[in-house]
Amino acid sequence: MNIEKLARHLKEFTIDEIEMIAECDCKTALEQLLNEGELVFEKGTYKIPEEKSDSNFKLFIIPKNKITPIKIEDAVAYFMKNYVKEYCKFETYRNYRSIFNFNILPYLNGYFLNNIGTDEVKTVYNACLSRGLKPRRTKNTMALLNQLIKYYQNLGIIEKTCNFQVKRLTDKNKFSINRIIFEV
Repeated sequence: MNIEKLARHLKEFTIDEIEMIAECDCKTALEQLLNEGELVFEKGTYKIPEEKSDSNFKLFIIPKNKITPIKIEDAVAYFMKNYVKEYCKFETYRNYRSIFNFNILPYLNGYFLNNIGTDEVKTVYNACLSRGLKPRRTKNTMALLNQLIKYYQNLGIIEKTCNFQVKRLTDKNKFSINRIIFEV
Protein backbone atom coordinates (compact mmCIF):
# COMPACT_ATOMS: atom_id res chain seq x y z
CA MET A 1 0.00 0.00 0.00
CA ASN A 2 1.23 3.50 -0.81
CA ILE A 3 1.60 5.13 2.61
CA GLU A 4 2.19 8.60 1.13
CA LYS A 5 -1.18 8.54 -0.71
CA LEU A 6 -2.92 7.32 2.41
CA ALA A 7 -1.28 10.05 4.49
CA ARG A 8 -2.33 12.72 1.98
CA HIS A 9 -5.87 11.40 2.08
CA LEU A 10 -6.04 11.40 5.89
CA LYS A 11 -4.12 14.72 6.27
CA GLU A 12 -3.81 14.24 10.05
CA PHE A 13 -3.41 10.90 11.86
CA THR A 14 -1.59 8.97 14.57
CA ILE A 15 0.70 6.02 13.89
CA ASP A 16 -1.87 3.60 15.32
CA GLU A 17 -4.58 4.91 12.99
CA ILE A 18 -2.51 4.58 9.83
CA GLU A 19 -1.21 1.12 10.79
CA MET A 20 -4.79 -0.04 11.43
CA ILE A 21 -5.94 1.20 8.01
CA ALA A 22 -2.86 0.05 6.10
CA GLU A 23 -2.68 -3.24 8.01
CA CYS A 24 1.12 -3.16 8.04
CA ASP A 25 4.07 -1.68 9.93
CA CYS A 26 4.36 1.90 8.63
CA LYS A 27 7.15 3.26 10.86
CA THR A 28 9.92 3.15 8.24
CA ALA A 29 7.71 4.67 5.54
CA LEU A 30 6.63 7.45 7.91
CA GLU A 31 10.24 8.15 8.93
CA GLN A 32 11.19 8.44 5.27
CA LEU A 33 8.31 10.88 4.62
CA LEU A 34 9.37 12.90 7.68
CA ASN A 35 12.96 13.10 6.39
CA GLU A 36 11.77 14.19 2.93
CA GLY A 37 9.60 16.92 4.44
CA GLU A 38 6.37 15.33 3.18
CA LEU A 39 5.08 14.96 6.76
CA VAL A 40 5.48 16.82 10.02
CA PHE A 41 5.06 15.41 13.53
CA GLU A 42 3.34 17.68 16.05
CA LYS A 43 1.74 16.83 19.41
CA GLY A 44 1.64 13.10 18.78
CA THR A 45 0.05 13.29 15.32
CA TYR A 46 1.44 13.23 11.82
CA LYS A 47 0.29 16.01 9.51
CA ILE A 48 0.67 16.88 5.87
CA PRO A 49 2.31 20.33 5.66
CA GLU A 50 0.46 23.05 3.80
CA GLU A 51 0.97 22.94 0.05
CA LYS A 52 3.61 25.18 -1.43
CA SER A 53 2.22 27.15 -4.33
CA ASP A 54 4.03 26.41 -7.55
CA SER A 55 1.90 28.78 -9.55
CA ASN A 56 3.31 30.52 -12.59
CA PHE A 57 1.36 33.71 -12.05
CA LYS A 58 1.10 36.49 -9.54
CA LEU A 59 -1.81 38.71 -8.65
CA PHE A 60 -1.11 42.42 -8.79
CA ILE A 61 -3.63 44.81 -7.32
CA ILE A 62 -3.21 48.47 -8.12
CA PRO A 63 -3.94 50.62 -5.07
CA LYS A 64 -6.40 53.44 -5.66
CA ASN A 65 -3.77 56.12 -5.11
CA LYS A 66 -1.63 54.51 -7.82
CA ILE A 67 -4.16 55.10 -10.61
CA THR A 68 -2.28 57.02 -13.26
CA PRO A 69 -3.75 59.13 -16.02
CA ILE A 70 -3.49 57.58 -19.46
CA LYS A 71 -4.13 59.45 -22.69
CA ILE A 72 -6.82 57.99 -24.91
CA GLU A 73 -4.36 57.59 -27.80
CA ASP A 74 -2.05 55.46 -25.65
CA ALA A 75 -4.98 53.54 -24.22
CA VAL A 76 -6.28 52.68 -27.69
CA ALA A 77 -2.83 51.60 -28.89
CA TYR A 78 -2.36 49.30 -25.88
CA PHE A 79 -5.90 47.92 -26.19
CA MET A 80 -5.45 47.20 -29.90
CA LYS A 81 -2.06 45.53 -29.41
CA ASN A 82 -2.67 43.53 -26.25
CA TYR A 83 -6.32 42.65 -26.52
CA VAL A 84 -7.78 42.99 -30.01
CA LYS A 85 -4.75 41.70 -31.91
CA GLU A 86 -4.41 38.74 -29.53
CA TYR A 87 -8.04 37.65 -29.20
CA CYS A 88 -9.93 38.86 -32.27
CA LYS A 89 -9.94 37.98 -35.93
CA PHE A 90 -8.09 40.19 -38.39
CA GLU A 91 -11.33 41.60 -39.84
CA THR A 92 -12.46 42.62 -36.34
CA TYR A 93 -9.06 44.22 -35.74
CA ARG A 94 -9.44 46.26 -38.97
CA ASN A 95 -12.97 47.35 -38.04
CA TYR A 96 -11.93 48.40 -34.54
CA ARG A 97 -8.94 50.32 -35.87
CA SER A 98 -11.18 52.12 -38.34
CA ILE A 99 -13.76 53.00 -35.70
CA PHE A 100 -11.10 54.32 -33.34
CA ASN A 101 -9.28 56.33 -36.03
CA PHE A 102 -12.33 57.92 -37.64
CA ASN A 103 -15.11 57.97 -35.05
CA ILE A 104 -13.55 58.18 -31.58
CA LEU A 105 -10.00 59.57 -31.54
CA PRO A 106 -10.70 62.75 -33.55
CA TYR A 107 -13.25 63.83 -30.93
CA LEU A 108 -11.44 62.66 -27.80
CA ASN A 109 -7.87 63.43 -28.86
CA GLY A 110 -5.88 64.81 -25.94
CA TYR A 111 -8.31 63.55 -23.29
CA PHE A 112 -7.19 61.35 -20.46
CA LEU A 113 -9.13 58.10 -20.31
CA ASN A 114 -9.98 58.50 -16.62
CA ASN A 115 -11.49 61.96 -17.34
CA ILE A 116 -13.97 60.71 -19.92
CA GLY A 117 -17.51 61.06 -18.65
CA THR A 118 -21.04 61.18 -19.96
CA ASP A 119 -20.48 64.55 -21.68
CA GLU A 120 -17.60 63.16 -23.75
CA VAL A 121 -19.62 60.07 -24.63
CA LYS A 122 -22.46 62.30 -25.81
CA THR A 123 -19.95 64.33 -27.83
CA VAL A 124 -18.84 61.19 -29.68
CA TYR A 125 -22.46 60.22 -30.26
CA ASN A 126 -23.39 63.66 -31.60
CA ALA A 127 -20.31 63.65 -33.84
CA CYS A 128 -21.45 60.34 -35.33
CA LEU A 129 -24.90 61.82 -35.97
CA SER A 130 -23.55 65.00 -37.53
CA ARG A 131 -21.31 62.98 -39.86
CA GLY A 132 -24.33 61.01 -41.03
CA LEU A 133 -23.07 57.60 -39.98
CA LYS A 134 -25.48 54.72 -40.38
CA PRO A 135 -27.23 53.57 -37.19
CA ARG A 136 -25.29 50.31 -37.03
CA ARG A 137 -21.92 52.10 -37.31
CA THR A 138 -22.97 54.58 -34.62
CA LYS A 139 -24.02 51.73 -32.33
CA ASN A 140 -20.74 49.90 -32.97
CA THR A 141 -18.78 53.07 -32.23
CA MET A 142 -20.52 53.60 -28.92
CA ALA A 143 -20.18 49.92 -27.98
CA LEU A 144 -16.45 49.97 -28.77
CA LEU A 145 -15.91 53.09 -26.67
CA ASN A 146 -17.74 51.34 -23.84
CA GLN A 147 -15.59 48.24 -24.31
CA LEU A 148 -12.40 50.30 -24.14
CA ILE A 149 -13.48 52.02 -20.92
CA LYS A 150 -14.59 48.73 -19.31
CA TYR A 151 -11.30 47.07 -20.30
CA TYR A 152 -9.26 49.65 -18.38
CA GLN A 153 -11.71 49.69 -15.47
CA ASN A 154 -11.38 45.92 -15.13
CA LEU A 155 -7.59 46.20 -15.22
CA GLY A 156 -7.81 48.73 -12.38
CA ILE A 157 -6.03 51.41 -14.37
CA ILE A 158 -8.95 53.84 -14.27
CA GLU A 159 -11.72 54.28 -11.75
CA LYS A 160 -15.28 53.27 -12.52
CA THR A 161 -16.56 56.79 -12.98
CA CYS A 162 -17.98 56.52 -16.50
CA ASN A 163 -20.45 53.68 -16.82
CA PHE A 164 -22.80 53.36 -19.75
CA GLN A 165 -24.41 50.62 -21.76
CA VAL A 166 -25.43 50.46 -25.38
CA LYS A 167 -28.75 48.68 -25.65
CA ARG A 168 -31.44 48.34 -28.26
CA LEU A 169 -34.48 50.12 -26.87
CA THR A 170 -36.06 51.17 -30.16
CA ASP A 171 -36.60 49.50 -33.51
CA LYS A 172 -33.77 47.29 -34.72
CA ASN A 173 -32.50 49.67 -37.40
CA LYS A 174 -32.97 52.93 -35.51
CA PHE A 175 -30.31 54.19 -33.17
CA SER A 176 -30.87 57.14 -30.88
CA ILE A 177 -29.52 58.62 -27.69
CA ASN A 178 -32.23 56.63 -25.91
CA ARG A 179 -30.26 53.46 -26.66
CA ILE A 180 -27.38 54.61 -24.48
CA ILE A 181 -28.03 54.06 -20.78
CA PHE A 182 -25.87 56.00 -18.36
CA GLU A 183 -25.40 54.51 -14.91
CA VAL A 184 -25.27 56.93 -12.04
